[in-house]
Amino acid sequence: MSGDDAYLLARARALRVVPVPDEADVLQRLGRAAEAVERRLVTLAAGDGAAGFLVTWGQDVELAGAGQERSGTHREASPSVLLMLGACLRACWTDVEQTPYPGTAAAEEDVLAAVVPPDAVTVRAGIAHYAPTAPYRKALRVLRACGYLAADAGDGMVRLGPVVAAWPERDVDELRRGYPVLPHIEEG
Repeated sequence: MSGDDAYLLARARALRVVPVPDEADVLQRLGRAAEAVERRLVTLAAGDGAAGFLVTWGQDVELAGAGQERSGTHREASPSVLLMLGACLRACWTDVEQTPYPGTAAAEEDVLAAVVPPDAVTVRAGIAHYAPTAPYRKALRVLRACGYLAADAGDGMVRLGPVVAAWPERDVDELRRGYPVLPHIEEG
């Protein structure tokens, strides 16, 4: 791999989402550089074509330590983050026959309602509205910062992020099987 190709790969990893390059050879070079280090390019679709690319691990790469006891160098996600990810996934991924990304937009308040018990006890009258949802609002910020959710557009909607596009098919299949138990608002 040439120095220019290594630079392209490092830039792509730093940006997380790489815009579609103007020159076709740049995309080919980036693809070859990714393959050289057991990575792959994932196309992030927009309504009118490719919105960009994400560099992620290759499909068959087993990450070091996967399935083993975690060491002190790895921080596990909190229960509120995991619960919020499940609620966002269920709200935005409405057709399990399709891939989750990009999914549809869901109202943030509906997603919060799926994880906050309707009879949540409040602490003080001044923060009554926010107390039960505070850890879940923080979880939304964490998920957005990590790329599991798209950045906040200020419209009160939640959208799945580019990291979801990189999930391996075996993980998506597992999520399909568990879809009915993901947090959601009961209808009826």
